[in-house]
Amino acid sequence: MEKFRSNCPLGRSLDILGDKWTLLVLRDIVAFEKTTFKELAVMPEGIATNILTDRLNKLVAEGLVTKNGSTTNKLVSHYLPTPKAFDLLPAVMLLKDWSIKYLYDDGATPAPIGPAVT
Repeated sequence: MEKFRSNCPLGRSLDILGDKWTLLVLRDIVAFEKTTFKELAVMPEGIATNILTDRLNKLVAEGLVTKNGSTTNKLVSHYLPTPKAFDLLPAVMLLKDWSIKYLYDDGATPAPIGPAVT
């Protein structure tokens, strides 16, 4: 099976990032500095643990995060963003800005996407 459906650059990026959860998991790792499965499992959007496991494995396989064992608890792993993940920040910020401009006409206040990212 091929990794990408097409040779289109947008299509290729969506093959990696274009599902419902991947960018939200990455948001919590990068912006909210959550590093453990337990921390990530309580995101406000309510991700199922099997989906979180899948997305974390995908992010590790794609080189967007690294998985490191804890030095204090062998049952805990820490997921840390790589430079490849940080390179996505400008695109994510554009999506955030677009969403605020076009998807908040009902007067709702957008939630922050994290203390590390404004």
